[in-house]
Amino acid sequence: MTQTRYEAVIGLEVHAQLATKTKMFCGCSTAYGAAPNTQVCPVCLGLPGALPVPNRTAIALAVRAGLSLGCDVRGRSRFARKNYYYPDLSKGYQISQFDLPLNEKGHLDITTSAGVKRVGITRIHVEEDAAKNLHGVGHGTDTLVDFNRAGTPLIEIVGEPDLRSAEEAEAYLKALRDVLMFAGVNDGNLEEGSFRCDANVSVRPVGQAKFGTRCEIKNINSFKFVRKAIEFEIARQEALVASGGKVVQETRTWSSTQEKTISLRSKEE
Repeated sequence: MTQTRYEAVIGLEVHAQLATKTKMFCGCSTAYGAAPNTQVCPVCLGLPGALPVPNRTAIALAVRAGLSLGCDVRGRSRFARKNYYYPDLSKGYQISQFDLPLNEKGHLDITTSAGVKRVGITRIHVEEDAAKNLHGVGHGTDTLVDFNRAGTPLIEIVGEPDLRSAEEAEAYLKALRDVLMFAGVNDGNLEEGSFRCDANVSVRPVGQAKFGTRCEIKNINSFKFVRKAIEFEIARQEALVASGGKVVQETRTWSSTQEKTISLRSKEE
């Protein structure tokens, strides 16, 4: 009996902090490393009556990113509210772009051991970052929130599901980081979280056109961990499907101490 062969389908969503001195909708500093909750104002804290004003430099940098990656840049785009409740989002919604993103239909060429490959980019849209949750720091099991990062200007670069291996995913991230740094859009600092990615991973039998059920691995901020997380997730899903099980659509995270992905929550869309 011939054993079924599987292939991975991988799409990356990269969040890159724009190289501005002030936040997306207010004049607070974006400098890294300040004491918690010292770079805040009524706008980025989401206080009643505070009105956001877009950062002109952030928009210009986002356009530069789109042009650097071969995108079509819209003459007219629009911000929207992405509603969700979480401690790191005091307003209860994130200002992002939905139906009219600034940039669409780009691409990035990568080089791997198999040669050169073109990877599509669906869209690059502008949004604000959330605050930062600090778990178990100084107060036992309490979670503290530092709002210094809240409102920092980001671009989210949504790649097409064109990647087929962890090697390709790592090559894509490295090439993308190089482009953004060369263009002066992003500082490329993974340790400080100004360049981080989410990986959508699924598997399917070789030759099948339909995608399998995908899992999203959130907030990976190391090239090494991206590769390890994707390799583990591909192996986990292949073993699950081969044994007759079903992959559940969910959000997972990479544990560097346990060397595996861990389920965080179910995900319907």
